[in-house]
Amino acid sequence: MKRPLPWLLAALLVAALRLGTPVAKIMTDGAEYLNLAVQGFAPGAHIAAPFAYRFAVPVVVHLAAALTGSSPRDLFPLVVLLSGFGLLMAAYALARQAGAARRNALIVMLITASSLFAVRFPLYCPFDVDIEACLVACAAFACFRRGSPVAALAVSLVGLLFKEFLAAPLAALAAMWILEYARERTLRPLRLLTLMVVLAAALFILPRVLIPVTSSFGTITEYRLTAPSRTLYFTQLRMFLAWPPKPGALLNIALALLSFWLPVAMLWTPSRGSALARSAGNDRIPLLAWLIAVTGLMTVGGTKIMVFAVYTAPLFIAALAVLLETGPSAAEMIFVTAATALFNRIVLPLGSPGGDPGVDIGFYGAYGLEASDTTAWRFAEAAGWMAAAGLVRAWRGGRRDPPARTGAIANPSDLPGEHERR
Repeated sequence: MKRPLPWLLAALLVAALRLGTPVAKIMTDGAEYLNLAVQGFAPGAHIAAPFAYRFAVPVVVHLAAALTGSSPRDLFPLVVLLSGFGLLMAAYALARQAGAARRNALIVMLITASSLFAVRFPLYCPFDVDIEACLVACAAFACFRRGSPVAALAVSLVGLLFKEFLAAPLAALAAMWILEYARERTLRPLRLLTLMVVLAAALFILPRVLIPVTSSFGTITEYRLTAPSRTLYFTQLRMFLAWPPKPGALLNIALALLSFWLPVAMLWTPSRGSALARSAGNDRIPLLAWLIAVTGLMTVGGTKIMVFAVYTAPLFIAALAVLLETGPSAAEMIFVTAATALFNRIVLPLGSPGGDPGVDIGFYGAYGLEASDTTAWRFAEAAGWMAAAGLVRAWRGGRRDPPARTGAIANPSDLPGEHERR
């Protein structure tokens, strides 16, 4: 009965979240993805940028609908439900890969499910494609940490057809190959880096010059055309990007990242941070490049900043797994898990059927390009939970140093990220 437990827990968590979460009204992004799944790229179809360039999920839904005779509108929620299950299983697998014991890997899964924008919000807005793209990012991360950069490259390149945020693992690979070249002065990493740049550029540019669009959406701008265009995206690119970012947007980005990484922040101590750095080994700079890439893309545009923070999920999961292996007390782990659920209001109702997502998630803050009173209150709430976690740690204690039994921490040379890249 031991082996089915992760699958069972993931299924129960997704089912519980599904039962407690209505489906919101379809907003602009979801409407365009659904429209693409219904019409495809048929001549005369309404095709909007940049959604048409993220066609992987809509095309899969379109083909599944054609094969099964189902409606794309009915299939999207099913795809998100399966992706939610896959993301929680990925959290468990990545935690185990990072060296977590089975119990701690299950805790990582539970905490991931308690993060509002990891699984619950996609269930609430099931016509977006972020959870599927995040699942691809987890696959790329697993390949990268296992020492299979070519596989990570292939997965990431495919991921660019899901969402542009899959450039983050490409940034990690680029950093790794640059460091390898600086260390070994061989041509192999330069060849792989060049191949990556050429293929990534092709996958980014070709859809944007081959797919004719009839409208294009930016952060606050929409263009509608009387005739399809293959040049609109690039000719009007400056109008669609929110650059330079406003101070309010930067505050919201910081809040979104802090909110998503709050469990790690609550568990953080200097000694545990040292263990985390050791666990990353030679991959520290590449993983930092992943985080910087996600943060940079968050500044370019888009109002769903909280959703974009979830593209750091693979790093978050691995970091959380390592910190749980450093010996926090049972009281501290219970507190962090409960605090995450409370901070994300995961047990409370989320809107109503057909509700407005912008209103229903207003409590979370970090939405849009302007800071508000909610932004300040959420920073204060996060700080309060971190302080309370420190009090629990001081009260109940825990092992000060990482346990020697954990190979992923005690012996960095055994880490997947430390193996020679083949």
